[in-house]
Amino acid sequence: MGAKNQTFARFSMMVGEGGIEKLRNARVIVFGVGGVGSYTVEALARSGVGHIAMVDFDEISESNINRQLHSLRSTIGKPKIDVMKDRILDINPDCKVELVKKLVYDDVDEILGNSKNDSLNNNKYDFVVDAIDVIRSKVNLIEYCIKNKINIISSMGFGNKMHPEMVEIAKIKNTSVCPMARAVRSILKKKGITNVPAVFSKEIPVRPNKSELFKEEIPTEFRENNKIPRKTTPGSNSFVPGTAGLVLASYVVRKLLEWD
Repeated sequence: MGAKNQTFARFSMMVGEGGIEKLRNARVIVFGVGGVGSYTVEALARSGVGHIAMVDFDEISESNINRQLHSLRSTIGKPKIDVMKDRILDINPDCKVELVKKLVYDDVDEILGNSKNDSLNNNKYDFVVDAIDVIRSKVNLIEYCIKNKINIISSMGFGNKMHPEMVEIAKIKNTSVCPMARAVRSILKKKGITNVPAVFSKEIPVRPNKSELFKEEIPTEFRENNKIPRKTTPGSNSFVPGTAGLVLASYVVRKLLEWD
């Protein structure tokens, strides 16, 4: 008889075999697999979550290398969700991984709804993670989840920040300082949504370089055919978005285990 699988042995010391089984049976979907979402996905995989779905439209570009977990010289040009799937299965070959390569706007129901034509929709997700950086998409996803009583936690903005120790969790109504949180909070308040949990930072953003070179996101040769919403590109680093992603994952795992 072979040796017992040791992959999650150290975590089972904390959560017990029952906890590992709960996570094995859990279904989590992550929207946005960039600087924040890539760390969330990997932490979920390393925690033993047994079914992970990822929604992202983008390919890896050279400018992602400084902060996104999947981004290496060898992965430039590859879809982010494809690279993350390979990483997940290298961590846990038993994990069921599903991919949706698209940019979500008003079509959340196509992914989270009850269409019989979509294998993703055969069962409810236990948790939704919003790591999208487009406000319209973010608000639509949050509103859909709240209306349909689907558990969700949302990531706010972590560009132009240098202090990972200032990342925290609060209800969206209690967020402060973060410009993205302010915009999302205002829109959601008009919709009567105030208690969705959010990961945000109280750090005052540093002023980024506003030269023409960095004023807007420049589509790479790998994304030139994609319809990317134009937005001012923030500065970023390897430690603040990654910390936010890990905080998101820790919240989801604790909720799945009913720890708090």
